[in-house]
Parts: sequence; C-alpha cells; structure tokens
Amino acid sequence: MHRRTFNFMLAASAMSLALATSAGAAEITAPVTPEDIAALGDVTLRVWADAGEEAMLTKLIPLYEETYPNVTVELTLKGWGDLMGTVVNAMNSNTPPDVTNGNQGFAVMGTMVRASLIRPLDDFITAYGIDEGLPASGFASMQWNEDGTAWGQGPIYGMGGATQPLGLFYNKAKLEELGLEAPESIADLEAALVAANEAGELPIMLGNAAQYPLGSHVLGILIDMYSGVDEVNAWIAGNEGSTFDMPGVRKALETLQAWGEAGYFGQGYDGRSLDDAVAAYGAGEGVFFLGGSFNGARLAAVDPDAFGYTLLRGESGEYVTTGTFGTPWHVSSKTQVEPAALAFLGMMLSSDFAQAYADVSRLPNANLETVTPTGSMHEAQLAAARALFADGEFVGYLDWATPTMQRTMGTQAQMLLAGRADVDGFIAAVQDDWQAYQDERAEQ
Repeated sequence: MHRRTFNFMLAASAMSLALATSAGAAEITAPVTPEDIAALGDVTLRVWADAGEEAMLTKLIPLYEETYPNVTVELTLKGWGDLMGTVVNAMNSNTPPDVTNGNQGFAVMGTMVRASLIRPLDDFITAYGIDEGLPASGFASMQWNEDGTAWGQGPIYGMGGATQPLGLFYNKAKLEELGLEAPESIADLEAALVAANEAGELPIMLGNAAQYPLGSHVLGILIDMYSGVDEVNAWIAGNEGSTFDMPGVRKALETLQAWGEAGYFGQGYDGRSLDDAVAAYGAGEGVFFLGGSFNGARLAAVDPDAFGYTLLRGESGEYVTTGTFGTPWHVSSKTQVEPAALAFLGMMLSSDFAQAYADVSRLPNANLETVTPTGSMHEAQLAAARALFADGEFVGYLDWATPTMQRTMGTQAQMLLAGRADVDGFIAAVQDDWQAYQDERAEQ
C-alpha cells in the first residue's frame, strides 16, 4: 500500500466548501445487530477506497454480504492521488459514499470535519471495543476539534484497520555478507551505512520521483530519532508558537545532507518511483530501505524470509516512529444506511477479521499477539508493532502540517541533497509555508 501524499489542489477547493449539515447521527452503545440492518430493507452501501485496500476488501465484502444479505456493497477503488483529489468533493455532494478512505491532516480530514461531512466515531469505537489495547498516541491524528481547525484532541473522526509505522527494512543476506547485525538504533544504522558503502554496496534504496519518500519518509525517520514527540506533533498540529527550527530537526537535516554527500542513496533516485524502488530492493539492490511497513507486503510476495524489518530506537532510547493506525476510514454524516456503514467498519476492524490483514502481510490493529505471520519478515513487523504499542509513541507525518507541505518538504529535500539549499534555507522555507497556513487559518 502506498503512503499518502496530499493533492496540492485540495487547498483551494477546501476553502470554497460550504458547510454541510450533519444528519444528526444517533449515538450507539452496542454493536449494530443483524436485525438493525435487516430493518433497512434491500439497500446499497457505497464504499470508496484506496486501491491498496483491494486485497483486504476482496476478503471483507463477500463475508459482509453473506452476513447481511439485504446489503449490496458498491465498491469504487481509486489510486491514492485520484482518491485524495476527489474524496472531499464527493463527500460534499448529494450522493456521497457511505464509507470512504480519507487521510489525516488539514487538507482532507480537517476539511471534512470543518464541513460536517463525516460522523464522529467515538461511540462506535467504544461500542465495538476497537480501542482496547491500542496506545492513545495512535488516535491523536484522528481527533479534531469540532470546527476542524485543530487536531490532536476532541472527537475521533476516522479509524484505520492496519498499523503503518515508518521503519527500516534490511536485506538479511547482505548484512550477513558484511558481518553486520540488524541495527537497533540510529547509531547502529550510521555504522552499518559506512560499512555497506565501503564494501561497494548501495547503502539505501530510494525512489523519490514523487518527492515524499525523501522529504517525508526518510527525513521523518531521522527527525523521530533526534526530536521529542510532543514538540514535533505540536508543530504539525499548528500550535501557536511552534517552530520547525528545533535542535532535533537541525540534526536530522545535517544527517540527511551528510548521507547524500556520502552517496548513500546512489544515483538516479529522483527519477525512480517508489514502486520501482521497492521492486529493485526486492530484486536485491540495496542493503537498507527506509519506509512504511506497508511496503512489506510486496517484499513478502517476493520472498517472505529474505528481508528483515525493525523500528529504530531514537536518542531517547524509546521507540518513536512516524505512523498511524493506518489509512482512516470515515462514515458519511449524510448516509441513509448508517447501521450498514457502522457494521461494515465493525467487521473490518474486528478481532475476527485481523487474520485477513495478516494474510496479506499487513499489521492489524487487533490481535497482534495471535495472528499467524506470512513469514519471518512479517513476524518481525508484527513484533515491531507490538513493541510500539507497548513501549512507544506515534509521531505525525510532517506533510500533515499544511495542504502544501508535502511539496515544500519534497522540493527542499531534493535541493538539500543537490547542494542547492542549506539547512538554514530548508528550515526557513518550511517554516514560511507553515506560518502562511497558520495566518490563513486565523482568518477563517
């Protein structure tokens, strides 16, 4: 599954949305019953989803329609960019999807909350016990104040089914040839990169044609290593007085610049797509790959035991990683088949369905302790997720900060590695984007 980039054109359309009137959803205190859904009569449940969810939905929809035979699921799959470019307007239409994937951050989820297009899910999460065993930090990106101008507190407006932390993939055979153990910390990784480079190996496989793999994934992991969770999340959330000019950010940028100067990413990475990079890494190019756990499904399909995966401990000694409980799912505030929509999400996020996520090498939020992995790499990913849930915290994605931040971060990261920008210029450009958006928000 591909990680999440904003569609830059959403910024303009978001500001023009008229506020929608919520249908006034009734609070639930227990899971929806088959009798509740049968009472709807023969109905259609319209679902929009990221194409990366297809494997999971292929398992879910037949089970759902068998359980609730009066409901027909009408599924629309879209590529991530297409979905992000159309979902807000679709949810604002007279015939919105009843259930849809969205995205965290101001451009998508914040806009839909602001326009009252999606139903708060706190009652649903409590009724179905979906929050049991999950760390509170994972819900922060799903929480918004009721006017959609600030996230990190307030009602929960979305929920994902599979945890997606950014982490480190490594080629087991190459590490063995180099006489290296799997890195456990940023210091371990730095030493391994030097050894790989000296041995003539490509230290890090990167595909940065879309810019976010470098500006959000690699840089995000480095910032996690050197910064505090609260200060980074406060900046992403737009808290007053926040600044990107933090000591940990500076150290992360200096490290990224040094990696580029040392040639750790090789050549041609700006012309290589993320898909091509994952394919090349799966074929044996590169010792390490820094990115989302969701890339593991493709690597497991190549060889479920050839690669490893780990979360790095930062300078604080804790597991701190960019990530969430997965791509959020939302229920339309205008749906006419709310019981069917809630039951759909309830089945998807249930403990009983967790193995279906695991079967496609993903990391279900439920039953992490008991699902059967697809191989040793997937088992390592499950172990990493369990460790994160037990002794770690989630950091938001940097590009959630503004509707244009993904482009700003990506462009500045390319310029930094190309020697056309320095650390001060990077920080200034990013903070200018951030401040312009905060000024815009203050006028709304």
